[in-house]
Amino acid sequence: MKRIISLTLAALVLLACTACGAQSGAGSSSAAQAETLTGKGTGFGGTITATLTVENGVITAASFDGPDETAEIGGAALETLAEQVVAAGGAEIDGVVGATVTSDGCRAAVLNALDPEANPFEEPAEEEAVAYPTGAEPVEIPDDRTIVSATTYSIYTKETTSAQDAVIRATLYWDLDNDEVWAIRFWEPMLPWDDNGAAAGWANVSANAELLAALGEDGVVTFTSGEEELSYAKYIRIGDVVWTGEVGSDPACEVAVVYSAEIDGQTVKMNDYVATEAGGEWFVNAAETPAQLLASADAAEAAGTVEIPVKETNGHGVGFWPSPITFPGNIQAIKDFVIENGFDYDYYADGGMTQNEEGYWQTPDAVSGATLAETPTYLDMLKTLYERIQAGEYVAEN
Repeated sequence: MKRIISLTLAALVLLACTACGAQSGAGSSSAAQAETLTGKGTGFGGTITATLTVENGVITAASFDGPDETAEIGGAALETLAEQVVAAGGAEIDGVVGATVTSDGCRAAVLNALDPEANPFEEPAEEEAVAYPTGAEPVEIPDDRTIVSATTYSIYTKETTSAQDAVIRATLYWDLDNDEVWAIRFWEPMLPWDDNGAAAGWANVSANAELLAALGEDGVVTFTSGEEELSYAKYIRIGDVVWTGEVGSDPACEVAVVYSAEIDGQTVKMNDYVATEAGGEWFVNAAETPAQLLASADAAEAAGTVEIPVKETNGHGVGFWPSPITFPGNIQAIKDFVIENGFDYDYYADGGMTQNEEGYWQTPDAVSGATLAETPTYLDMLKTLYERIQAGEYVAEN
């Protein structure tokens, strides 16, 4: 719904200049026809600052600074929203679909710039991050209940154009006596390359001069990402398998390091292999010991080792997530949804899982709490485990 502005723009500018001359960039009354006004509003991730140029009561230029908005959603909408302000001559703009909260924050920032007394800005109260279980906590098995479990493995997301940055192990613990969930655990070792065009990934050795020297020219894959030259370990021994990296591409990015190895007499790509249940189980188990970076495919000794990071324990999502729920909170929201609503869902068939305007994955009864495009993967894994347990395919825990 559009905001209604009760005063004319010229009147608002006059009020703003009279009541708050400190906001004006003009040096004297004779130059008051051209003013620079600033105002603030609250967006999705934090404070949005509007800067307006007003000449003879008309907004001739506008810009927004929202450093804490989600880059690909609200952050990407700021330029469009600024253009709308100039075209509308004020805050009565259409906004950008999918960036509703950011749009509202920009409207508020414009109104605050034009008339700060009528539209004051209040600093939002800081939200404290909630401590959620990491998944590393052991499951307590009681003596007075019959607890069984089932485990499966999968790649991080079913969307081939999304970042494949981890392998998921999901374990569902079931109380047979009461026919209900006892506990849910996820465990997610990270892959060596994020496969989304980013420079992230534990096989990135660009900043380690000592390791680069030990690997030698033949032991690294070098390529350019944007304006940055990156080097990745070419040969990686994970468990009992040596993987060889080459510059290639995948659905997620035009330039990626693609790791392949001989498995059962066939050449397979790492992401294709760990997407299978057998390959996922192999990777999670192998990740318990450091990966070895080799100078050549047949090197007996490693040039260096890397502890394979795990999302649940390496602080993943805590620093950059745009809400205090962070990554562990999203995982907890998925667990809570399943515990509260059961496993009778088919989100692909009936559209029961959708993304709302802010980009949150939601169901008729629950919202994940922050953008988590991979939610269907987690839910499908838990549903698979539930069906196996109901069919008697489980491990007795006591």
